[in-house]
Amino acid sequence: MSLSIKDFSFSEIMAKAEELRKKWNSISWQPAPEGFLAKNEFAPLIGTICDEKINSDDAWDFPEWLHSKIGTFELSKLLVVDYSKELEDFLKDKWPKGMRENEKQEYIKKTSKAIKDALNFFCEKKKTPVTMFENRPYKALEVYFMLRRIAGIGPKKANMITRDFIYRSLGITKSHAWFDQIKRKLPNFKVEDGNFLDMPIDIHVIKVFNRLFGRKYPSIKGWRSELPNHVQDILAFSKLAFPDLPIKLDQIFWTVGREYCHERNPDCARCLIAEICESAGNK
Repeated sequence: MSLSIKDFSFSEIMAKAEELRKKWNSISWQPAPEGFLAKNEFAPLIGTICDEKINSDDAWDFPEWLHSKIGTFELSKLLVVDYSKELEDFLKDKWPKGMRENEKQEYIKKTSKAIKDALNFFCEKKKTPVTMFENRPYKALEVYFMLRRIAGIGPKKANMITRDFIYRSLGITKSHAWFDQIKRKLPNFKVEDGNFLDMPIDIHVIKVFNRLFGRKYPSIKGWRSELPNHVQDILAFSKLAFPDLPIKLDQIFWTVGREYCHERNPDCARCLIAEICESAGNK
């Protein structure tokens, strides 16, 4: 039988939220040392814009690869790069398996335009991704809306960058290439009031949330079609699980969704939240 959150009492829902809260430290991540990304103000921006529909590691490797080709990351030089050509060259043997040719061309077209538009934005403002901020504390939602002005930074990316800035401000994570560059120049910079920032919602979040409460769908298309129906339930549940920082729930659901809760043949035997999941073991 397929269940949903409305089939559970509040005490049962709260019990799942409490168990997830206990597990957060064992599931949360620490980013790897940032290397090249931490040495140039525009490198994290370009990596962020690229990080969509391709392998994340490849997206974040592109700035360093580009630097090795053009020899500089000065804004004036970045503005004249043919990003369509460079992305095509960089990704020729790195495309995700099964990605169709039209999807590849759409990615190159969209991403190259977003990079160029973002760089033009900073050129016009006479700012960089570091100097766009001032030497003071910021509210989380102020940072979110500042980031939304940049081409290629949609709602989800703005939310995730803001979340990462909050984690770094609180010492939850030990490094972040963009944040750390800001902090070195602007020592009073930090991001506060993270409890007002809702968690980002993607396909992994929808999938894990539904399976956690025993609701199953046959395909990824099915999960996506349910997005509008579950946004408010997921946001409310995140506040139960992590009232101080509801965005923390995203880290659990993203990790579980990517590593264990596959669309087909989920790895329930190794899943970190299997004991509280109503779908565990039910293929």
